[in-house]
Amino acid sequence: MWVTTVPSNLKGNTFLSGLSYPVPVNLPGGIKNVTWTGTISVDTPGVSVNWQWGAAVYTTFSADPSLLGVKPVDDPTHSQYQNKDHAGTPENFKHFVIGGATGGGGSNYTGGLSGTASVCR
Repeated sequence: MWVTTVPSNLKGNTFLSGLSYPVPVNLPGGIKNVTWTGTISVDTPGVSVNWQWGAAVYTTFSADPSLLGVKPVDDPTHSQYQNKDHAGTPENFKHFVIGGATGGGGSNYTGGLSGTASVCR
């Protein structure tokens, strides 16, 4: 389970949660209507929360979140990872990314992002 605490003054995207899922070889393409649930609490008036999702494929990965080195935010000045990778990039495994899911591989470590949904105003 991921627990994410975010100060309200950050700009850009913040990684909220993730799932490591070993995909069976015969998983069909075009799967739709994936459901993801969670709890979001906001204790600062006027803060809005919008979310997007993406999925990337890795040839090697870890089910242990502490080994992934997940970049917490897009902004390199607020992250230990001083690069332009997207929030959610598993920095310790990014050299294993390949095309698949919503990503094309290369430097697309989180997959293409969905449309934005607003979950709190």
